[in-house]
Amino acid sequence: MMLMLRFLGKHSAIILAAGVVVAFFLPELDTYLMPAFPVLVSALLGIAFLRVDFAPVVAQLKKPKLLLSVLGAMFILSPLVMMGIVLVTSPPPDIALALMMFACAPPLASTTNIALMIGMDSAICLNVTVVGALLLPFIAPPILTLSAGFDIDLDAWTIFIKLVYIVGGALIVSSILRYTLGVDRIRRNGVIFDGITTILLLAFLMAVMGPGSAVLIKEPSVAIMVCLIALAANFGTNIVFAFVAEFLHSGKFRKPEKMPASIGLLAGNRNFALMVPALPADVFAGVVVFLAFYQVPIYLTPLLERWIFKEFRKSPAPKI
Repeated sequence: MMLMLRFLGKHSAIILAAGVVVAFFLPELDTYLMPAFPVLVSALLGIAFLRVDFAPVVAQLKKPKLLLSVLGAMFILSPLVMMGIVLVTSPPPDIALALMMFACAPPLASTTNIALMIGMDSAICLNVTVVGALLLPFIAPPILTLSAGFDIDLDAWTIFIKLVYIVGGALIVSSILRYTLGVDRIRRNGVIFDGITTILLLAFLMAVMGPGSAVLIKEPSVAIMVCLIALAANFGTNIVFAFVAEFLHSGKFRKPEKMPASIGLLAGNRNFALMVPALPADVFAGVVVFLAFYQVPIYLTPLLERWIFKEFRKSPAPKI
């Protein structure tokens, strides 16, 4: 078992990229895995809590200027820019709604895990992910209703409670494991946790890919269009945020350093899946198709960013 986890951990980027292709040919798995969706999200966040170096996390919370700046850009600037893009391009209503959901969503729970895999700043990723998830119920409903033109009935309190359970459960379980295993053992076995993360990410992928597979078979041209939009939303947002953050940090437009690149990673990989179950039935189908194809850039991200920012991977592993 350990050998398998080590293998998955060492080759996680390639395996996740290949998993996107394989998932399209196993659409029936979503029937079994979708009910476990909240558990998968909580487990991914729990592994991030388990492995992250909490010293820089606490340091960032004591000096919250950077954290507040990133949250402001993600929850205020990003939706405004996306609203302008939607108004100019006039995509189909379900795609417009999905793009607005993307623009005001917090980062994926797995973003911190990806940051750990490729050597980026896991502290800022964890902080923005947790705080952003707790802010989501208060920010998303008015943004979606006003900017996308849909009268969407979202129960903010229910979503908030659900997120508290997900984040709180992850924190409690990870704290117990951290105390039981010890920080030295966790640090020595980082590749094993990469392997566990890979399994969880593949399970999540299989859970949401079913609707995309159906569209790919019946309407391949529509599937290609949706996939291209998802790629543009993810990678475009990632690139813009990373280069703007680098410019604000160094005063130059150049290849982003670790912190700006981490901000780009956060901005491009959003967890709007948290809002999908709360959608009215008449718009759910179209949005969930976009969610399926949105997994393509997410699962390509570790491979591409590990190659682009390979110097981060060479950095010494952070102490836990």
